[in-house]
Amino acid sequence: MENCLRQNLIKEINGYYEADTTKLSEREMEFPASGYYDKGQWERERAMLLRFPVMVGHSSSLKKPGDMFTRDEVGIPVIVSRQENGSLKAFQNICRHRGARLCNTKSGAKKTFVCPYHSWTFKNDGSLLKIPREEGFPNTNKADHALVELPVEERHGFIWVVHTPGATIDVAAFLGPLDEELASYALKDYVLERDVVLEEDMNWKFVLDGFLEVYHISYLHFESIGPYIYGKYSPFDAFAKHSRLVGIRKSFDRYRETGGDPENFLEKVAVNYQLFPNTILVWQGDHFESWTAYPGDKPEHCRVRVQSMTTARMAEEDFTARWDKNWKILIDTVVAEDWGISKTVQAGAQHVKDDKVIFGRNELGLQHFHTEINKETAVKAKTRGPARALEALIE
Repeated sequence: MENCLRQNLIKEINGYYEADTTKLSEREMEFPASGYYDKGQWERERAMLLRFPVMVGHSSSLKKPGDMFTRDEVGIPVIVSRQENGSLKAFQNICRHRGARLCNTKSGAKKTFVCPYHSWTFKNDGSLLKIPREEGFPNTNKADHALVELPVEERHGFIWVVHTPGATIDVAAFLGPLDEELASYALKDYVLERDVVLEEDMNWKFVLDGFLEVYHISYLHFESIGPYIYGKYSPFDAFAKHSRLVGIRKSFDRYRETGGDPENFLEKVAVNYQLFPNTILVWQGDHFESWTAYPGDKPEHCRVRVQSMTTARMAEEDFTARWDKNWKILIDTVVAEDWGISKTVQAGAQHVKDDKVIFGRNELGLQHFHTEINKETAVKAKTRGPARALEALIE
């Protein structure tokens, strides 16, 4: 984070301290509770994910030519493979012969992919290398039967895929102003410390909801992280479809009293970046976490890929105990508390009076995220008072 932005955020936070408040929108926003359980909305959201760059993994997991991994959280099976020249290619993990799943390996090193059905063999650049008993396919041109390629790009140490063949990808343009901000962290030099997929019986949007407001911290997390992080004083900024929410550690009190050197600002905060459509990227002082949520096989089910990234030195074996402790804290707060309460919301959503939940003035991240989701799925939010653009809701 650049020094000028740190100074501006320090000034903004000091203002919230003095007024004992936080960033507020102009009014509350009512939203349909059915967004968490309606099958039609769930189907539209699944289709929406195919149109945007989605973070599918970390660059450090594919270090050498031939390294590969498979993904299928979006609903389309995918292979991502490191090429001989160091670039990446992504393909549908579907054999061009009869449509079988080509590769069942989650990760590894492969120069070729051999279909388990009839042993059609493809090189890791997607080209069709071999058709067994080729006399049976005299009119099948190998060049026309390469694997179906998907747009893929590496940026900020992450691997992004658009799951629509023939689409384009430009992650820098997609991130807009956040692209330069993320670059300031030198994320491309980080390495993957942990990569875990979790499954939960709740709608995928609850995963992001928990990172998009600090209001609940003093109450839901009063025994876990509540003693260390405030539920107020937080700046929030929207960047087109993305956003940034800054959580204030209670150590900021002393930092503020001693003049608030911008150089040490990031030690006193947690920064939650919401990267549309389905990722939260969290700065935690000595590491980043990414939380990428996917709709499951029904509206009230989701899969979540959680990745922890740190410097190469801190990923070494002598830091294992530190990261195991960090993982326990993560499970005890996010999974047990945030997702625990979210599953009760999921259970009660169909019975909410008038199908309306409320996102408060101090829950700007929720207002922004759900508004953007519903823009892309053609469902409009209702606000209390005259309808107006989201930008007008944010002071």
